[in-house]
Amino acid sequence: MKSTSLLASFWLGAVVRGAASFAPTNYHLHHTTIKQKRQQQLQTSLYIRGGGDSMSSSSLSSVLGPAADAVGSALVSGTPLRAVGGMWAVSSLALTLLSSFDISLSTLTSSTPAILTATTVIYGLRLALFLLLREFSVDSKRKQIKSFDKTPRLKRTPLALSVSLLYAFMCSPALFALRGAVEAGSVLEKIQLVSTSVAAFGMLLESVADQHKYEAKRKSKETEDKFVGPSTWSYKLVRHPNYLGEILFWVGLFGAGSVSFGKSIVAWLCGSLGLAAILSIMLGSSGRLDTKQQEKYGGQPKYEEWKDAAKYSVIPFFK
Repeated sequence: MKSTSLLASFWLGAVVRGAASFAPTNYHLHHTTIKQKRQQQLQTSLYIRGGGDSMSSSSLSSVLGPAADAVGSALVSGTPLRAVGGMWAVSSLALTLLSSFDISLSTLTSSTPAILTATTVIYGLRLALFLLLREFSVDSKRKQIKSFDKTPRLKRTPLALSVSLLYAFMCSPALFALRGAVEAGSVLEKIQLVSTSVAAFGMLLESVADQHKYEAKRKSKETEDKFVGPSTWSYKLVRHPNYLGEILFWVGLFGAGSVSFGKSIVAWLCGSLGLAAILSIMLGSSGRLDTKQQEKYGGQPKYEEWKDAAKYSVIPFFK
């Protein structure tokens, strides 16, 4: 019961922050007719009954499914404030955890769970600021801002609630890591340390890959239909190293928190659902982006040469 009530409180915080992701009237997933139909399905697949009743769905998958699909679709379509608000939700949830557990500066530099949570704060803030900068400084992204959907806020509430639940599940390993310390010098502590390092490395890889791609797009004077890269550095390893960094971050976060789950069914269920959802989002988004790039740049020598060199989409040695 303790874990359930603690996570419920955590989700309530996520609701406030997750709803902020959808506060501006700019929710827009796709521009084509087929994709607009998917958006309508997303908006109608979840609803909340009046009088404080539970959601119409009887399973968590029907709640997380539309939320994960919405986030993944938006990654490809480039909806800006959706992503900015989402990453602010992640960082503010982590900040709330640090504040709730009274983490001091000395603890922040010596406690692995505290370092993990602080890394989550930095991850969210960095990505939110980057996305905001990109949307207002890259021409192709700036054009998208003018075509946002004007869906009424009330109609977006169910989706905002489900996405906030997704954020809470994704961040829940940090909550349990802070709540349940592992024995010093134990194997579990070593696993937690390695996992935290993986999360930090993933954040760094994503940051470098994001900046690399941003510079290539921003400096290019070519038309949008001509491939300009990037095709060097981490983009020689896989075609979407920023997605690889994202995956490593969330896998590391889950690994670092899972050593504190113990026998808590709530912890394992929520953490696993959050990880499964973000993995599905990243892998699905990379596949859609590959298709989009092939349709846009297919046949161009520079693109074909890069695609032949970077054989793997997201995960090395896995096509």
